[in-house]
Amino acid sequence: MKLRVAWIGDSEDAASYSAKEARVLLRALARRDDLVALWFAVGSVEPPHFWNGIRVFPIPPDTLDSADFLKTLIAQQRPDVALWSIPSDRFRPGLEHLTRSGIPLISRPEPTEAQDGRSQSSGPARAAAGPSAPPPGADGSWPFLAGLEPDAQCGEEPTAALGHLQRLIEEKVPAPALTLAPCPTHLVMRQQLFCNASLAQVMFELTNALIQLGVPAVAQDDHPVFSKPYVHREEDLVRTAASGKHQRLVESLGRDYDPENAITVHFSMFRGGARGARFGTFPSLGPREVLYTTGNHTVAAGPARQLAACFEKILAPSRHVLRPYLDAGLPRAQGAVVPHGVDPSAFSPESPPRRYPTEKGFKFLQTSFPWITEKGFDLTVQAFSRAFSAHDDVALVLRTPRIRDAGERQSTFGQLQRLVGEARGKPGAPEILLLEEDIGPNGRGGVYTGANCYVFPLRAEGFSMTILEAMACGLPVIATPWSGPADFLSPRWAYTLRHSNPIPERGRDGTVLRYHVEPDLDHLVHLMRYVHRHQDEARALGTLASSVARRDWTWARAAAKLASIFHLLTVSPAPEGESGASAGPAGATAAAAEEAAFAAFSI
Repeated sequence: MKLRVAWIGDSEDAASYSAKEARVLLRALARRDDLVALWFAVGSVEPPHFWNGIRVFPIPPDTLDSADFLKTLIAQQRPDVALWSIPSDRFRPGLEHLTRSGIPLISRPEPTEAQDGRSQSSGPARAAAGPSAPPPGADGSWPFLAGLEPDAQCGEEPTAALGHLQRLIEEKVPAPALTLAPCPTHLVMRQQLFCNASLAQVMFELTNALIQLGVPAVAQDDHPVFSKPYVHREEDLVRTAASGKHQRLVESLGRDYDPENAITVHFSMFRGGARGARFGTFPSLGPREVLYTTGNHTVAAGPARQLAACFEKILAPSRHVLRPYLDAGLPRAQGAVVPHGVDPSAFSPESPPRRYPTEKGFKFLQTSFPWITEKGFDLTVQAFSRAFSAHDDVALVLRTPRIRDAGERQSTFGQLQRLVGEARGKPGAPEILLLEEDIGPNGRGGVYTGANCYVFPLRAEGFSMTILEAMACGLPVIATPWSGPADFLSPRWAYTLRHSNPIPERGRDGTVLRYHVEPDLDHLVHLMRYVHRHQDEARALGTLASSVARRDWTWARAAAKLASIFHLLTVSPAPEGESGASAGPAGATAAAAEEAAFAAFSI
């Protein structure tokens, strides 16, 4: 029987001072092999089901006022000790019920005006009891912990408060004499699960690949406060289209692990998160934290130093993303490239093709979120309209996932609709299809095999999984070999676009925020015509691209790199003669592909 410690706290205020206090205590208590940590999460924000190694049970605020919901939850979960981190002037019926239940209650004392010189209703004034606050009493209360935030220096040291809690547990709830074998180091992968955001998909695939490699990995559904308007759940799609992967992730959600012997990998865009959370992540219970980030931006020296202090490693999908951190002073040993990948079973030339609603025989394709400028949708439409007419047996297919938020959809997909509408309205315009649809993971290969050539005249990308997926499906690719895709695009197996030198984008104060390039529109027109006229050559190039992507750029290989960084897996080079480097031009090209792939792993 394991000791069950419940933390009753706000789901909407998980970065608050009281939440930090509870995490400090739970983290220390988690060293006990016989502990089960529970979070009774109060608030209107729907929390994840498993977070930071803690099982989560949501409590709507209106139900806690009557204490009925809490009564049921306590009866079901039977906590041995409770940590109450909500001010007692809120949800008082719930607190009174908890007090009467006989469960040892660890709650903060309420300071009086005389103790801290401020009003009870002053919000932050109640974030730290003054030095004159009463010592722990019969109910186990103590002042808030000192030192967790600059404006909360009162209270006791965490070790002293923990001692009170340990004594209370030992006196009232004798810990069972259980010992567990030391746990292996787990990789705890944190992002929003089963969403259509790119980093959520990266976390989903990497976690699956780690589990299949035998690396102890735990998925955690990160807090929805970081959701963006275009992000939505697509768990039903995942469950039906990739049932094996879905099952592995669901099973890993409930896996027990020792937070002190775990490495938490936060998948997050580098930016200040909501509600004061650090870099868009919530601190984990464990001592080792890693940031996996992407994007296209510069990094100042100050933030680079902060990141180096907060995270053991900064991981990025490409050299383009990692380079600004290193240039800003991040120690080279703290940075590493862990690329994105493809699942060869889901993306192959044999993937059943999607049937597009057109009678045209040859189809160019571009698929991505509808960010027109970064992805180069405007250039694709312009070049296609110049290269072909209504009389040509060719169509352009533009596909984007659905965007649920009406405002965000209008500013992104709405702009793309207007762009396509203007092109269609010109006399003799070629056929352009604009599709907005969601497709499950194992159905996405057909998106590519239903077309004949993939076009992506990007201006800047952190990686660009769609290019790699198109390559894996055997499509010839026309794309800009700059930023993230420069790691895996080569004129040996793709039609690479000429482009300008990097152009800085500056903020109002003149600071360089990011760089982009301008692809050569005339060259794009030429390449689209060339591929249409030389389809046999293009297919051969696509076949070579497929072998490169499906061999050297898989999720399994990326997961092996991630595990090897933390010495959880030893990756040995293939014996000589096993890397496909046969004699002749094909072997030389394969060897060059492998050399390019290893270069991306080496930084």
